[in-house]
Amino acid sequence: MAVLKLDKRDLRAFFILAIYFLFLSILAGWVVSMRAAKADRISELLDTKTCPNCELDEADLKKANLQEAELEDVTLRNADLEEANLKGANLDRAILSEANLRKANLNSATLREAILNGVVLREANLNDADLSQVYLGDSNLQKASLINAELSGANLVRANLLDAVLRDANLGNVNLTRADLRSADLRRAYLGGADLRNAKLDRVSLSRATLSRADLTRAKLPRANLREANFSSSILSGANLTDADLTEAFLAEADLSNANLSGANLDSVNLSRADLREANLSGANLRKVNLRRANLSGANLTGVDLSTVILCKTTMPDGSVEDRDC
Repeated sequence: MAVLKLDKRDLRAFFILAIYFLFLSILAGWVVSMRAAKADRISELLDTKTCPNCELDEADLKKANLQEAELEDVTLRNADLEEANLKGANLDRAILSEANLRKANLNSATLREAILNGVVLREANLNDADLSQVYLGDSNLQKASLINAELSGANLVRANLLDAVLRDANLGNVNLTRADLRSADLRRAYLGGADLRNAKLDRVSLSRATLSRADLTRAKLPRANLREANFSSSILSGANLTDADLTEAFLAEADLSNANLSGANLDSVNLSRADLREANLSGANLRKVNLRRANLSGANLTGVDLSTVILCKTTMPDGSVEDRDC
């Protein structure tokens, strides 16, 4: 009978294969064990409504009832929470990167310092939610409701807030650079110190909103409703405000240099000490506008009636100073 002889190279190859298959079996066992452990955590979460510090990445929690659940420091990356009930839940410091929360109920939930980059929150209910210091960069909040929500210090860079409702929300010092806020409802919202550079605000409603010290450099606000809004000391340099309604808005000491205000309604607006150098005001309504100490050097006033405008120590487009109403 022939005897199989293995040289050193064959033995080494056999040994390597044995280690490889052993590793695969250990890895498969670990994966099965992890999945079982996650399934146990999900089951326990649904039963007890508590799972702080849990790892629940890619969990299927669609339509789950997690009202008032304790989920602080949880990780839910790529999890499916569509239409889930998270009313009053505690999600402080949670990581929900790229999770699906479409139509989820997060009314009165707390998500302080949570990470929600790339999250889908389309049509979600976030009324009265605490989202202070949250990261929502590149997230989709289209048609979401954030009435009276707390968003101070939040980062919403490039977020999609098209048609979102943010009435009475606190957006102080929020980062909304390049965000899409077209047709959003921000009536009476607080945006003091907010960063809205290059934001899209076409047809936005900011009536009676506060934007003092906000940076709206090159922001797009055509046909926006800005009635009675407070823009004191704000930066609107290069902003597009064509056909916007600024009736009775407060823009004292605002920077509107190179802004486009053609066709805008500025009835009874306070522009005292405002910087309007090189601004385009052609066809704008300046009825009863306060331009005390404003700078209009190089501004375009074609078709503008200045008969009711308050001019006192006002620098006119040609560089002369007008004291008519001092």
